[in-house]
Amino acid sequence: MKLFSKTLAASLCVAAFTFSAPQAFAETVNLTNNGGAFGGETQASVTRTPGVFTDMYVGGFDVHINTADNTTPLTAGQNILAWCIEVARHFPTGVTSDYSTVEEPTVLAESWANSLKRLFTEFGGSVTDRVTSAAMQLAIWEVIGGDSTYDLNAGNFQAVSTAAPRSAEAVAQAQNWLTWLNANPTAWNDGYKIVKLENFGVDPKLQDLVTFIPTPLPGAALMFLSALGLGGLARRRKQKADPGALAA
Repeated sequence: MKLFSKTLAASLCVAAFTFSAPQAFAETVNLTNNGGAFGGETQASVTRTPGVFTDMYVGGFDVHINTADNTTPLTAGQNILAWCIEVARHFPTGVTSDYSTVEEPTVLAESWANSLKRLFTEFGGSVTDRVTSAAMQLAIWEVIGGDSTYDLNAGNFQAVSTAAPRSAEAVAQAQNWLTWLNANPTAWNDGYKIVKLENFGVDPKLQDLVTFIPTPLPGAALMFLSALGLGGLARRRKQKADPGALAA
């Protein structure tokens, strides 16, 4: 949870700046994979060829941004929570590499982008440990490479649990999220901007990554919430002055 909170806090000021003038980014960052977030990854058995499963550890990465071009949506010194996009590639712990950052609207051309935004807007706040981090990774892989009904038991991408501790919990959580996603195809998806990190080809085995930056509320919404806050403050003051007043 600590890493997730830091990620949100570090990203908010950047998101606030970019919100007023959306644009596409294709700039360079140099990053290091610090390893699995929330203390590590959780095992699951996954397949891209139906019937042929491979046990692997899955989950989000704690990624440190070493350097960043001024126009990227990320900043040097920032730690982000990122998940890999490609099942067949690897992103070893301790590896440092250059990546290009691709932000909206360019990344929205990807068929899976809006679904991932809906997924993370709804459940990103639930990613608080290695199990939910693994569940998010499985859900991301299903959205990108699976079947249209988001079923981990069918289609081009599948996942089942292993005997490893809490593996079944991670798979079940991923499917719960995916079931909701399938049942809510038009749910609000503007809680986050989606940022794709593409490997430069320095090492063709390195995975492309995806991360999410919180977007600030529109000005009208902020004014509305501020009005609610001021109204509540005035009501509390009145109640304090009149102990017999009914609480709302």
